Amino acid sequence: MDFDLIIANGALVDGTGQPPRPADVGISGGRIAAIADLTSAAAAARLDASGCVVSPGFIDIHNHSDIALLADGRAESMIRQGVTTQVTGNCGLTAAPVHDGVRTDLVRTLAGLEYGQPWPWNSFGQFLQALRAAPKATHVAPLVGHGAIRACAMGFADRAPTRGEQDVMRRLAVEAMEAGAFGMSSGLVYPPGLYCATDELVDLCRVVARHDGIYASHVRGEANPVVESVREALRIAREADVPVEISHHKAAGRENWGKVRTTYAMIAEAARTRDVTYDIYPYTAGSAALSQLVPPWAHAGGAEAMLARLRDPGVRPKIHHDVIHGTPEWNNFFVIDWRDIRLAYIHTEPHRWMTGLSVHAAAEKLGREPVDLALDLIVEDGNRTTMVNFVMAEEDVNFLLPKPESIIGSDGWSISPGGPTAEGRPHPRSYGAFARVLGKYVREDRLLSLEQAVHKMTGKPARKLRLARRGELREGFFADVVVFDPAAIRDRATFENPHQFAEGVRWVIVDGHIALDRGLLSDRLVGQVLTPAP
Repeated sequence: MDFDLIIANGALVDGTGQPPRPADVGISGGRIAAIADLTSAAAAARLDASGCVVSPGFIDIHNHSDIALLADGRAESMIRQGVTTQVTGNCGLTAAPVHDGVRTDLVRTLAGLEYGQPWPWNSFGQFLQALRAAPKATHVAPLVGHGAIRACAMGFADRAPTRGEQDVMRRLAVEAMEAGAFGMSSGLVYPPGLYCATDELVDLCRVVARHDGIYASHVRGEANPVVESVREALRIAREADVPVEISHHKAAGRENWGKVRTTYAMIAEAARTRDVTYDIYPYTAGSAALSQLVPPWAHAGGAEAMLARLRDPGVRPKIHHDVIHGTPEWNNFFVIDWRDIRLAYIHTEPHRWMTGLSVHAAAEKLGREPVDLALDLIVEDGNRTTMVNFVMAEEDVNFLLPKPESIIGSDGWSISPGGPTAEGRPHPRSYGAFARVLGKYVREDRLLSLEQAVHKMTGKPARKLRLARRGELREGFFADVVVFDPAAIRDRATFENPHQFAEGVRWVIVDGHIALDRGLLSDRLVGQVLTPAP
């Protein structure tokens, strides 16, 4: 047999969790045609992977590149660390479904991730058509956001839906699943998702379950109520009979560190009889819109209404008070140390000098109170300001990462320096999450084995999502492959200088095409919008 490409002399880590073994990989027609000793076989091209690991392409199960891929399909920050499939639409924050009545508020809710792109679509299917038409380096497995569904049905109202509105949400969920969504995500700390009750989610997840999708949840609180919030996600999984993925699992705030031992015990118990997993990124900081620190009541009605309240001198003092002290209804509150909140992206030019500074440091330079500065930035930036918040414990990350229910996700998005996605100082996870796991947690800390880590990046998320013939190196599977040096792979992106590519990835192959060749990107972008297995 003649091959299009042979990857020779590498150590095969096939994505199943099995230890490395020597084998060559032969690729033809975008598929893996043979895994054997192919020393004597003929091929149009041959890669010498001596000293390297050959693994399936990494699958980022928690990603936010929905609009970034429309702005710049090169996806450099992802492809250069070995990611060949991005699972988009997480945290309930999707650009569809949408209509003119809520379009502006949904754009504002995406807070800095819209990149000035027009939104000419309405339905989720129309959005996927736009994504399919856009050249992109990686594949995409899309989720639909509960927040967008709720906004389309009832705006950003702080109340329960009427029967008619719940019917509309159910219909929109059906349409999204039939259009190709792999499941539904929720963001229960973001408007409008934060206003929903559990029963609303159970009802919609039953729709998702009938279409064999998953429910991925940014739970209702990762700080004080993290235990109750995980319990809610597990209840939804049980009552809707739907596979659940708990998003970027953590305990936020020093007063909550260690609670992951309680939540993990709950997850492990539920996973004995149900499909329950969680994703995790290898850092102790999160990132979100700065307006996440504004109390929920102030978000009612959407982003424009929230901004109006912040401008209102009669309402602003109450918001100021509640940011500092919390409210009885705001169970997600944790004690804010403004030294731990760094400004990651600022849209307005006069304030961009603050980018990378903590809110405390910027306020100190200006002789202002941090909370006032934060609220003013939200207003003047039109809710585009984003933050990096250092709220997690390394001990908790070390505890959760190696557990059998964990899957590696970046919670980042595709960034290409020098392009439209390169502004600000974003969280380094967009550049380094997967390389960091392999470099720090596998090679240096030995927290988990190489085959365990690769499984959490490939076969495990592929099986969770029902990705047909992906996630493993097996004959007949699609040829999404990464070749990396296990002694050299590492993340270089830092919080101070995030726009740095990972090192140690030699080749990345997407559907049989060499997308990355020893640092050189291909101009041909062959990524697809994938569809769930029937």
